[in-house]
Amino acid sequence: MQVPKRHLPVVGLLGLVVIAVAGGTVYYYQFLTPHQSSCGTPSHRLIFMTAEIQEVGGFKVYNTAFLNQTTLPAFNASGPALGGVNFKDYKPSSSDNKTINVNVGDEVTFYVNAIDSKDSRQVSSSHGFQISGPATLAIVDGSLPAAGATIPFGTWFSVTIRFDTAGAYIYFCTVVCSAQHGSMNGNISVSCGTSV
Repeated sequence: MQVPKRHLPVVGLLGLVVIAVAGGTVYYYQFLTPHQSSCGTPSHRLIFMTAEIQEVGGFKVYNTAFLNQTTLPAFNASGPALGGVNFKDYKPSSSDNKTINVNVGDEVTFYVNAIDSKDSRQVSSSHGFQISGPATLAIVDGSLPAAGATIPFGTWFSVTIRFDTAGAYIYFCTVVCSAQHGSMNGNISVSCGTSV
């Protein structure tokens, strides 16, 4: 069926209205409506871990807690001073003592204790600590050891990182400490809705 020529301006005008409404709808939802930038209220997590050569366990998360105050515990080479600090322990959802689950927007303070395993397979006197993943890390307090920097046995290391991007991250030792050094790592899973 052919439209009479006198209706062409009306059909053309209706087509323009449909295109304008579709474009306006896309613009409204893309630019004018607020989008969720994080997954609920961000929390501050404390992760306490040891670092030994992989042959005797590698990295091990031995305690986790939510910080319920705005200031971090005092810290020095002897480790965190938790006296007077308001925090709540929680049990990680992973049972491997290496996987850490966090929500997008969470701040995580890592406390790493480098341990001399006194094992004959150990070939260094220190460990390293680094994190890689899908995004640049937002370091809030402290710093990740620079290339070649180490955490000598018997000392602690601390860094606070905010995870703004979801994805799979890996933390790993940067010092060749034993034959199984390449396996000395753990996972950090950052997503929306992680319970613990």
